[in-house]
Amino acid sequence: MNVHIYPSPFTNESRILKITSTLARKGLFRSIVMIGKLEPGLQPRETVDDRRVIVRLPPIRVDLFGQPCRRLIALVSWYWRVFRHVKGLGRVASINCHSLPVLPLCVLLKRATGAKLIYDTHELETETIGSRGLRRHISKFVERLLIRYADAVCVVNDSIARWYRDTYRLETVHVVKNVPDVLRAVPPRTGALRTALGIDSRDMVFLYQGLLSVGRGIALLLDAFKDCPADRHLVCMGYGELSTLIQKFARDYANIHYHPAVPPAEIPRYTADADVGLSIIEDVCLSYRLSLPNKVFEYVSCGVPVAVSDFPEMAAFIDRSGFGWKLSPDPDSVADFVRTLTPEEASRVKQLIASSEKQFSWQYEEKPLLAMYESLGFRTHEPR
Repeated sequence: MNVHIYPSPFTNESRILKITSTLARKGLFRSIVMIGKLEPGLQPRETVDDRRVIVRLPPIRVDLFGQPCRRLIALVSWYWRVFRHVKGLGRVASINCHSLPVLPLCVLLKRATGAKLIYDTHELETETIGSRGLRRHISKFVERLLIRYADAVCVVNDSIARWYRDTYRLETVHVVKNVPDVLRAVPPRTGALRTALGIDSRDMVFLYQGLLSVGRGIALLLDAFKDCPADRHLVCMGYGELSTLIQKFARDYANIHYHPAVPPAEIPRYTADADVGLSIIEDVCLSYRLSLPNKVFEYVSCGVPVAVSDFPEMAAFIDRSGFGWKLSPDPDSVADFVRTLTPEEASRVKQLIASSEKQFSWQYEEKPLLAMYESLGFRTHEPR
C-alpha cells in the first residue's frame, strides 16, 4: 500500500492525483490512499478508481479557548487521527509526505510502520511568502532535523533541487516537474472568454488564470493595464482574496475584467481565447523566485504564448522553447510590453507553439517519477 498525506481537502490537488494515477496504472502498489482534511460539504471517503481512494479526516474543533489554542488542538487532533488511520491500514510500503507541516507526522509513521518515506515538496518549503520571522526559523530547524529520515526527496524543478542539495548536503534530489497532461488537440478559439466579457474580437486579450492572491503579480498587472490602450485587455480569471480588488478596477477601467473561476474541464476553452497568458510572479520570496508555475504549461498547452517573470526557471523555459517573453516584474515593464506587442508577433509565437512537438507533458515526468520509486526497490507491474 502507498499512502499520501497532505493537509488539504483534496478537491483539486492535481500534482498528487497525477502521481497516484501513474503509480496505479503502472501497478507499483495494490492500493493507494490519499489522506487529507475533511471540510464541510465533502465526503469523508471518495473512491477515485479501483486502486485509489481519498480519505478525509476531521480535526477536533473547540470554542473554549483562544484562536491559537483552537488551531493547535485542531492540528494535533488531525495528526492523531491520521496516525491511527494509517496504523490501521495494514502493510504500508511507502508514505509520501507532501508538505513540511506533516513531515514530523510522516517520520513518526515511517518508524511505526517500517515504510519508505518520500518527502515530495510542492515548493521551497522554508522560503515561502507565509514563512517569516520565528515561523521560518522553526521551519528550517524542523526540515534540517527530519529530512535525513526521508528515503527520497522529490522537488518540482532543477533550481529547487540544487537548493536542497546544497543546503542539506543531499547526494540525490529527484525532480518531477508539475506539468499538466498535454491536450490531444489545441482547443479551437470559440470566443468564449470574449463573449462572456464583451471584448471585441479585434482586441488583444492578456489572461491571468489561477489563484488571485498576493505575490502573484495581480496588483502590478492592474497598475500596468490601467493606463494601456483601450484595445489591450487584462482578464483575471479565478478565485481568491484579490477578486474584490480586481472587480473594483474592472468598474473603473473598461479594459480590465474579472471572470469567476470555471470548472477545470472548461478552462482550456476559455484559455484558448486569449492572445497572451500571464505568469508575472513577484520577487517576494525565494520559493516564488525559483518557481515554474503550472499555469505556464497550461497556457502553452492551449496554444497561447506566455509572458513570464525573468526568474531562473521561467526564463529557462522561454529560452529553450521560444514560447513567449521574459519581463521584469514591475508595472512599467509590463505596460511597455503590452503597448508594444503587436498582434503579428503574438501570432508568430502561436504558430511556433502549434508547429512544435511539446516536450512538457506529464508523460515525460513519469520517467523520473518511476525511476525514483525503482531506486527504493519498487517495481512496475503493468497489466498485459
